[in-house]
Amino acid sequence: MTLGALIWALAGGASPAAANLISPETPASPNAEEMSTLYWVGFIVAILGFLAVNLALIGVIRRYRAKRGREAEIPDPHRRGGQLRLGAGLGALALLLFIVGVFFTERAREVPEPGPDGLQASNTLLAQKSIDIPTGDDAPLVIRATAQQWLWRYDYPRGAFSYYKLVVPVDPPVVLDLVSTDVVHSWFVPELSGKFDAVPGKTNKVVFRADEEGIYEGSSATFSGQGYASMRTAVEAVSPEEYEAYVTELAAGITEAQDRVIEEQGGINEPGAN
Repeated sequence: MTLGALIWALAGGASPAAANLISPETPASPNAEEMSTLYWVGFIVAILGFLAVNLALIGVIRRYRAKRGREAEIPDPHRRGGQLRLGAGLGALALLLFIVGVFFTERAREVPEPGPDGLQASNTLLAQKSIDIPTGDDAPLVIRATAQQWLWRYDYPRGAFSYYKLVVPVDPPVVLDLVSTDVVHSWFVPELSGKFDAVPGKTNKVVFRADEEGIYEGSSATFSGQGYASMRTAVEAVSPEEYEAYVTELAAGITEAQDRVIEEQGGINEPGAN
């Protein structure tokens, strides 16, 4: 069994937890699929390069080693044809990998089309005068993600917001506007998208489309101070109806709390109030 076959056999027979040591998280969005494909292209090229280098070393050792009764053969140092061909081949490979990397990276940054279930649910909610679910490629759901030491805040339509957990509907495309109030932070949920930085004074965008309901965990990927390790996030993908109900309830609760604060402040400011 060759070394490459042994590696693939070990990877295939590993448990899911162990397999993640060499493989990315299972993609749950088209954008994450592009990044996963790019990862496997690089991984396979690295394995082939490792095998090629070691097999070449073994071949050179076998060819030029000394044998009993004769001296070792010394290669001619003036023969540069092989070196030039090898250099040209490696340069072409590097250029090809660069082009492939740019291609898949740009595809991962594109806003995906809504899934069929998302379009159907969007039209239903639109008939109910909902304004939060997109109905086409030109109208993705836009949510503002604000980073600060050391938590994430997500601002939804209608003035609703949440901390730590982001709730999105399944199938409609989502665009996150990343901003930071202090230092550089990274938003990284590998099952949905690549790693993107939130930079002070600049707005970066993250695009993805959740294909399945579930909770997708994210972690901090950039050192942003002593508490960066605890700066985690989670994305919960729910049905469009559940998303609509969540945002409506969240906005109502925030409005009620604000009204209560204003009422209490008004009572305090009244003449004769203690």
